[in-house]
Amino acid sequence: MRLPVNHHYCPLCFAEIPIGSQVCPACHRDIEAWERQTPYFDRLLWALRNPHPEVRMGAILSLQNQGRGEAAIPLAECALQSDVDVVQGLAVLQALRRLPDGADKVEALEMLSKHPAHSIREEAKLALRKIHEPRQAPAADAEQTISYTK
Repeated sequence: MRLPVNHHYCPLCFAEIPIGSQVCPACHRDIEAWERQTPYFDRLLWALRNPHPEVRMGAILSLQNQGRGEAAIPLAECALQSDVDVVQGLAVLQALRRLPDGADKVEALEMLSKHPAHSIREEAKLALRKIHEPRQAPAADAEQTISYTK
């Protein structure tokens, strides 16, 4: 019986590497130094390019929790690069909904409004409409004054 083998990948070039490698044999970069010197947010953005969907999904969820608007366009690019992965595309849309409104978010949603998957296109268009709709003032029911005439 063959036991499953754990695989490790270089976070920079995504080549398979031996467990515990400090330097990638493929790209010759110092993995530990890169991880120490690169801010967490930037490493998450880089992970969106990872060929493994579970790594990308983890980065999508973490970027959603970070709530930084500058993640919007890289998130959209991730969904477009893996355009057959509808679940991932919908996760990207969920992450975008939680980011602050701004030019990057609008651009990302416009990119996704051209996505090959119908469900992603339609969700992106809906999110864009919600951003562009003027916000309605709260109902004034509570402040209505009743006047009595005799």
